[in-house]
Amino acid sequence: MFTERLNHIFADVCRTTTGEFSKLTQYDRSYVSHLRNGDRIPKPGRQAADRLVRAIYVCAAEKNALDTLCACAAVSPDAGDDAICAAVAAWLFDGQDAAQTKRREAKTPARRLKSSFGDRLGLAMETANISSIRLARSLNVDASLIAKYKSGLRVPRVNHPIIRGIAKALTARIFALDRSAALARLVGASPEELGDESAAAKRLEDWLRDFQAVDTSLIEGFLEGVDAFVPDTKLPLLPLEAAVDAETLQDGAESYDGIDGLRRAVLRFLGSAVKERKKELRLYSDQSIDWMVGDRGFAARWTSLMSAYVREGGKICIVHNVDRGLGEMIAAIQSWLPLYLSGGIESYYCLRSGGERFSHTLFLAPGSACIAGIHPAGMEQRARYRYSTDADELMHYGDFFDDLLAECRPLLTMNRNDGTQRLHSIMKDRAVHVVFRSLSLGTMPEKLLQRILERSALPEKTADKIRADWANRRELLCEKLRDGEIRECIVLPEEQALFAGNVAVDTTCAELCYTPEEYGEHIRAVLKLCEQEPGYHIYPLEEPPFERLKLLISDHVTMIVCPPDYTTAFTATHPLMCRAFADFVGRLEKQYNMDRLTLKNRLMQYTEFGGGKDPTEDEKRQTDRKGESR
Repeated sequence: MFTERLNHIFADVCRTTTGEFSKLTQYDRSYVSHLRNGDRIPKPGRQAADRLVRAIYVCAAEKNALDTLCACAAVSPDAGDDAICAAVAAWLFDGQDAAQTKRREAKTPARRLKSSFGDRLGLAMETANISSIRLARSLNVDASLIAKYKSGLRVPRVNHPIIRGIAKALTARIFALDRSAALARLVGASPEELGDESAAAKRLEDWLRDFQAVDTSLIEGFLEGVDAFVPDTKLPLLPLEAAVDAETLQDGAESYDGIDGLRRAVLRFLGSAVKERKKELRLYSDQSIDWMVGDRGFAARWTSLMSAYVREGGKICIVHNVDRGLGEMIAAIQSWLPLYLSGGIESYYCLRSGGERFSHTLFLAPGSACIAGIHPAGMEQRARYRYSTDADELMHYGDFFDDLLAECRPLLTMNRNDGTQRLHSIMKDRAVHVVFRSLSLGTMPEKLLQRILERSALPEKTADKIRADWANRRELLCEKLRDGEIRECIVLPEEQALFAGNVAVDTTCAELCYTPEEYGEHIRAVLKLCEQEPGYHIYPLEEPPFERLKLLISDHVTMIVCPPDYTTAFTATHPLMCRAFADFVGRLEKQYNMDRLTLKNRLMQYTEFGGGKDPTEDEKRQTDRKGESR
């Protein structure tokens, strides 16, 4: 029954192929083939079955076939996405083992505390009887954003305009369904107060905004930008002669006026540095960055020259102006991200506070040229910038910059190594928070690691490097748990990914994947660690906040470890940034916190696998009997 209905969905409902379905839903293609051939049938109520139904729903939505799918499952297309998925599951798995379903449901963890915004959004969507996909379409945003808002993985700023858009869309649907009385009960108002749609939308908006949460949206946005950045992406850079012409390079002017003048001076400054292969540039400016980003043509020329300079081996020392707050700091880092990843940037922030009366700019190529300017803040159009190549002046401004650097600390440093060195600095803090997709290598039993290495048949030199990495991380873990805490936010894998061999081990020297049996053994070790070490905590996330990044966060240090091999890491020590990252991970931990018994039941699901294959019927009956005897 299952196989026939699944193939009916593929052929007649979604009109899709195995390959297309895999691309749309990120399913392993071979696993989908096993499902369609009847070689593997997930059990209703298990994680794999729930994920399959969700994938079918997503595929049907993408193929504009939701109405047809709903007709098969005998459910109204206007039902919410959860109700539709439940009906599809009941129809698809009709006739399957109901006892198995009940057993698995009993092990499903209790609903966790989500962000209050996520709770409120979910209740409002239930009142409007609308799915995440349909709400996202009405707002012209990605459905995954609405899903993350509902689950609490993301929380919008309390004044974010999307909340107004959500309120208007939900209110319009609620009024269309004649459910204004239910809306009144939801927001704690009388029906008279919601007399018209506009007033109701405003009341719902206020209710949605009335949540107490730390604003982590800036950090989330920054991390998503880093997560999505591909270092190998070829930027549309201009050739040197197109970025700066010969006339600009040969200009002998000693001063430049206004924003346009500053742009011409900068093009001359950077072009000369590239052409003459200067070894170092030293940059500081606390004036508005409109001169740099306000003109797309200039921004393209500026980016091309900076990239060309770094590509030729030049180093840039920049003192970022961070006095305007976290947003300014993150925006500056994001705009320089490609150069950061190239390794050509050294960034600093000054310990002294800046003033608001005057703005200063000092761009220096030691021994070559400098641009220096000072003007009342906000008067950039009337400013005059001095361009000097005089040796005495260059030495004078060089001393100025040295004095400035003496009052600075690194803002964001980048290093490339195997990961063991950077762990020592963050482990000095009492509590260390980890956010990653995989279980930490240091929590893996040594014998299990040895079996995985033997099975993988890696070169001995590579295997030795992994063993050394494990030993180092194990030692740091034990040392930290003696006088502190380790808190790990990890994503538990889908069963189909485990059986397809797609769940990676936390290594950087080679790509290793678990078998289901190996993953279960590692989970047992983690459970033992939770029981024996009061300082070890684990928080199973429903989905990864970021696809590729690994975060290590403490009170004084934040490390952002980047793909593809996780040997590239950014380290931030600025107090404001570290506090923002700590707030972000604190919200995740509060949201996904479980009591010990619930956590144990959640993790125990992964200890039932054996032999690298689906449990046989006899094995499952034995497990059921063991459960009943307990």
